[in-house]
Amino acid sequence: MMLPEEMKEIEFLRNLGEPHVNRIAKLARLKECEKGTIVFRQGQGSPFIYFVLNGEVGLQIEESGGESVEVSTVGPGGLLGWSPMLGRQAMTATARAVTPCQLAVLDVHQLLEVCEQDPRFGIAFLRQIASVMSDRLWDMRRNFARALSHRPVLAAVPEGSD
Repeated sequence: MMLPEEMKEIEFLRNLGEPHVNRIAKLARLKECEKGTIVFRQGQGSPFIYFVLNGEVGLQIEESGGESVEVSTVGPGGLLGWSPMLGRQAMTATARAVTPCQLAVLDVHQLLEVCEQDPRFGIAFLRQIASVMSDRLWDMRRNFARALSHRPVLAAVPEGSD
C-alpha cells in the first residue's frame, strides 16, 4: 500500500478527488529501480501501470534494425504503461530507468474493477490517460520535426547527369 500523501503528489491523479486518490493508494505498491532497470518491454504484455514517484524513466521505441530510440522521458508524477488500461496486449515502448527511481505500481485488473464500480471515476481516469497520450504524441511530433530540421539536405541532381 502506498501512502495517500505520496499519491496526492502525482499530477495525473490531482483532478480525480481525494477519495479516489486514497482508493488508488490502497491498490498501489512501491517498486524501486536502479539506473538501467527495464520496467517493461516493447511488444510484451504487462498487467501493470506505473506512476513515477521520483527519478526519470525513458521510453524507447525499437527500430526494425534492433536499435532503440528514446522518444520521451517521464519524470515525477508521470504515468507509464497505459496500454493495458486500453485493452492493448503489447506495450508500445520499452521503459528503462534513466536514473534511480521509485514507482507506484498498480494492477490493471484491480484498477479496471474500480473504474467499472464507479463509472464517473472510470471516465475521469480514462480522460487523464487520453491527456497523457496527447502529450506524448506532441513530444514525438516535436522530436520528429527537430530531427528533420537537422538532417542533411541532398542536392538536386540535374536531369541527364550520372
